[in-house]
Amino acid sequence: MKPSLISIFLIFLILLKKSQANKTHKIVTDALIHKICPQTKNPPFCMYIMNQFKGKPLLPTPFAGVMGMAQNQAKTTKEKILGLHNGIKDDKSELKLRYHKCLEKYTNAMNQLNEANRFMNSANIRSVKHYTSLAMSGVQSCDKEFAKSHEPSNLSKDNRKFQDLCSVTLAICDQVLPGRH
Repeated sequence: MKPSLISIFLIFLILLKKSQANKTHKIVTDALIHKICPQTKNPPFCMYIMNQFKGKPLLPTPFAGVMGMAQNQAKTTKEKILGLHNGIKDDKSELKLRYHKCLEKYTNAMNQLNEANRFMNSANIRSVKHYTSLAMSGVQSCDKEFAKSHEPSNLSKDNRKFQDLCSVTLAICDQVLPGRH
């Protein structure tokens, strides 16, 4: 009995799908961690994060996990800024204005990460990278604002942690995008 053209085509599609899945579902190994982390703003922090996911496929768990951490960090930092902002009674205070600027930037960053997350769910990695990059660059100027205030609330540290998490997400995107090994 000869195989029909349809059955040969179906077998071809199944094999094609499996070969594509193997290319995009890299397993988190020491070698992959050592490819990803040097691309980040804070390689030791990246290694700490990525080591938690060893042995798992890079997509979806580690990728979604790091994105979730970035979203939580943005929310926490925004809430901290809001508390400090609302604690200043003088509406014309320069410090209150600095906090207000960063509140707007973190609100925008959270919106950008929500977009990135939406694209992550549809496996559009280029758009994830684009929106994550926008979120990260949007809050970079807050470092300068926080440094001017000399206040002890660790906002600069929180801001850096957010940027570090975005940086890990961007490095993962680079590993997942076609043409990367």
